[in-house]
Amino acid sequence: MSEIPTVVTPTKDFKKLMEKLDELEEKVENTNAEIFQRAGKKVGRDVGIAYGLIIGTIISVVLPNLLNIMQLIMKMSQ
Repeated sequence: MSEIPTVVTPTKDFKKLMEKLDELEEKVENTNAEIFQRAGKKVGRDVGIAYGLIIGTIISVVLPNLLNIMQLIMKMSQ
């Protein structure tokens, strides 16, 4: 039977390596968070533009018709 290879590292070196890895992991997480935040802002802006266009179109179609109806009502009441 073959033995499983093992490595023995000094505790101080291992702790230093783990601290460095933790720092790198934190930097990567922060970078990913910033990337996703920027993507979210872009999507939010695009959705806002789309909503604005839709509401503007609805207002530009409905408002003139509503004004015509109000004018007819005013004429009928006189």
